[in-house]
Amino acid sequence: MKVVLLLGSMLWAATTWSYSISGNVYKTDGSQADVQAACSAAPGGGTATVTIPSGTYNWADTLTINKAVTIAGETDTGVTIYNNNSSGDMIKAASGADGHVNLYWLNIVQVANNQGGVGFAISADRDDSSPYTVMIHDCKFNGSQVFSYAVQALANGIVFWNDVFIGDGTNGIGGISFVCDKYGYAGWNRPDASGSNDKSGLENSYVENCSFYDSPIACINCDDNSRVVIRDCKVSNPTISGHGQETSIYGAREWEIYDNTFTYSSSGTGPSGASYPVNMNSWVFIRGGTGVITGNSMDDIPFNKTGIMLNVFSITRGLNDGAGGTFCPLAYPAPRQTGWGWSSSSNAEWGVGDDTNANRLVGDSSPGIFGADGIGAVLDPVYIWGNSGTETTSPTYVGTQTYEPDNCQHGNQIATYLKQGRDYYVNVTKPSWTRYKYPHPLHTKFAVSTN
Repeated sequence: MKVVLLLGSMLWAATTWSYSISGNVYKTDGSQADVQAACSAAPGGGTATVTIPSGTYNWADTLTINKAVTIAGETDTGVTIYNNNSSGDMIKAASGADGHVNLYWLNIVQVANNQGGVGFAISADRDDSSPYTVMIHDCKFNGSQVFSYAVQALANGIVFWNDVFIGDGTNGIGGISFVCDKYGYAGWNRPDASGSNDKSGLENSYVENCSFYDSPIACINCDDNSRVVIRDCKVSNPTISGHGQETSIYGAREWEIYDNTFTYSSSGTGPSGASYPVNMNSWVFIRGGTGVITGNSMDDIPFNKTGIMLNVFSITRGLNDGAGGTFCPLAYPAPRQTGWGWSSSSNAEWGVGDDTNANRLVGDSSPGIFGADGIGAVLDPVYIWGNSGTETTSPTYVGTQTYEPDNCQHGNQIATYLKQGRDYYVNVTKPSWTRYKYPHPLHTKFAVSTN
């Protein structure tokens, strides 16, 4: 009986794990189970590489990576993985104190319907107390079949380069969603880290030399507490967007959009299969936080659409208090609004310290929790300058709008909250701002060549 059990155990092990080891390389058979087994067996510390041989694979589970390893395709174009996980993330990668997680040469096609945000092709996180992160580069994400972002970044400091993101074209999203609500209020309530103020290179996430296609609603979503740099990318018929505190708990903190090429296609067929033109409304659609938009080339979006749209939706839509309540601003400035940042001298959660400047939605008499004194919140205007292309000569190059309907019923108008020359500047250089070093040091150190 013991012999039979032992033989059965040996056969199970032999048929379950197929990876082979040569030095620091763990070569798998490409199945999700075998890749997981190799990742679990490989040492951390960034010394091991788990490879996937060229071929086409269907993954319907979650690959968990919680140590410093490299996961790579055998060649730059040979590996295609169909994401059939409809209930969670296909790859969940988190870096810790032992080193970077490095992912490259993966061609991922989204098949499972994850419209409810139940899962992503890759979900990336990091231990912010360490000098390490998750790097996703030289990959391709095809989301043309599903209304979903391909990648979710749960922390600031995630680094992308040389990736291709194809949206779903018709409905209009794809790409990366930055949702860093794990930081709580402290994540938003930290001073500026833009440009050269990022001393570690990991205070912001970086998206550089990537290509985005056919996501007219959003190819990048800058959401709760996110600090994102988008630079030297090709943006073909998508919108770079974000959320304020009206629908998110904290809203976007900082975004830097520079040296990108925005291309509008009036005819033909996109990589998503959608016929051009797709329903573009803006190149950049901002709802909170602050940032710079400079050095970009922008085609004009016809039909009087606005190239760069700045908003404060909360003044008519209401604010999300994070506890199931909704508050409405009564006076300028609205909490975490576009063109405002944070003072390092305050620990106040909402940026101010009294109840005089807000109330619940009309009909609810309970008090608000932020006021007009400005404690913590500091004016930190948006700067837009040095862009080129036909969009920059359009009368609708930069615009603002008041969200409708007016759920708050206070009659607030965007002109009170967003004033050019105060909350945002057009064709004015941001004082003392300089670009963070390019390419990102991790891009330089971990660059790979095609084979």
